[in-house]
Amino acid sequence: MSIISGFRTTLSLLFLSISIPIYAQSPAQEIEPDSLASPIIEIPAKKRFARAASSLLIAELIPWSFSKFITHAEFSNISLNSIKHNLKFSSWNWDDDAFPTNQIDHPYHGSVFFNSFRSNGFSFWQSAPAALVGSYIWETAGENQAPSKNDIINTTFGGITIGETVHRLTRKILQTRRRGFRRYLNETISLAINPTNGFRRIADGEWGKVPSRTEKLDTTLLQVEAESGIRKFNMRDDQANFGVYARLKLIYGNPFDNYKIPFSSFILNAEVGQDDSSFVNSVNIVGTVHGWLLNKNSRNRNLLSITSNYDYLNNQAYYYGSQSLNINLFSEFGLNTSTRIKTSLGMGPIMLAAFGENGIYNGRPYDYGAGAGVNGNAELNISNKFMFEAHYNGRFINTWNGNTSSYSSQNFVTELEYTLSKEITISTAPSLMLIQENYKNGPDVHKTIPGLKVGFKYRIAYD
Repeated sequence: MSIISGFRTTLSLLFLSISIPIYAQSPAQEIEPDSLASPIIEIPAKKRFARAASSLLIAELIPWSFSKFITHAEFSNISLNSIKHNLKFSSWNWDDDAFPTNQIDHPYHGSVFFNSFRSNGFSFWQSAPAALVGSYIWETAGENQAPSKNDIINTTFGGITIGETVHRLTRKILQTRRRGFRRYLNETISLAINPTNGFRRIADGEWGKVPSRTEKLDTTLLQVEAESGIRKFNMRDDQANFGVYARLKLIYGNPFDNYKIPFSSFILNAEVGQDDSSFVNSVNIVGTVHGWLLNKNSRNRNLLSITSNYDYLNNQAYYYGSQSLNINLFSEFGLNTSTRIKTSLGMGPIMLAAFGENGIYNGRPYDYGAGAGVNGNAELNISNKFMFEAHYNGRFINTWNGNTSSYSSQNFVTELEYTLSKEITISTAPSLMLIQENYKNGPDVHKTIPGLKVGFKYRIAYD
């Protein structure tokens, strides 16, 4: 059930993009909230259903044609009989694809389905069903294998979360009025992370053209944090060495502004590095879907918000991937003019999670299940000079398909950061991961995995 591995390839382009002055930029700093922040205004574009439906169909045909005529993959030999069989609900099963294929490639494919409509004038909510429809067509008519339960969940929910994230990122990247090489580089990066919109721009003759002076631009603040250093995932493993890593963090907007608009704020983390299992070690997205302001004054404010979350973790010590929703309480407290505290508490359902186990089940070294997650975060910022962060993530899952009966993990991370200049900071982040795997026919497994990162961060902000 392999598809074109687009998302893993485009991560390197995202890292490249941070070094390019694609729009007006300034050193990233603590941004004081504007009590009269302007709402995000999305001027309704003309809805082009035929173009959107055609784009979704092309998103089905390209990976199928590649598999059929280039790689000659057996699963691409579809027929009317295979389609008829796959249309039966009783045919659905759990597949045995590689972990990155199921947890990255399929969600990325879903983002292309989503943006086939999002890039052609449809809203977030109007585009969301396209991820489900595209996944269903692929599972029933794009392969001769049994339709996959895990794929349709990953492709739909992951596709919506990734899709809206890259939609907003490409809009920011393309609003620059720079010309020449940098303009075409921005167009290329945008095409890589959001191909549907890129091909639409080519078809409409917009490729390489700068926005008009009267066009409404997205003024949402985008903070970019690039980090590099050394890390070790398991300090208890004498055979494991410290390796070099690179991490990119994008902070788009603020959860307290425009909180009724889906993805008016989101955080994207991506990390790559030396590892014996995977070059891409983590991708995490948390995007706000809707919020309710509880209270607000000159120093403090509290917001209740629903977030859509995508998680992918893959390293030599453990691997985990999931799609989830959380309801969160975001709070900010101003102790004085130079000291601020930010906190968040959240919990919610995990629709589907994939997690590593000690054996092999259905050809996979990982199981599938669903459950609930809990998280807590706190940040202390003193004069934009010293920062302390503490993070907790707990996941509690009952197995649907696998050797285990249940799985739980608890991750504790603390980070100390000191500012060396307006753009550069030095940080250290010790961590502790606790994992428990309960097996149906065997002894339970308990893992204690301490880790450590030491690195430098470079921050810039785009408006």
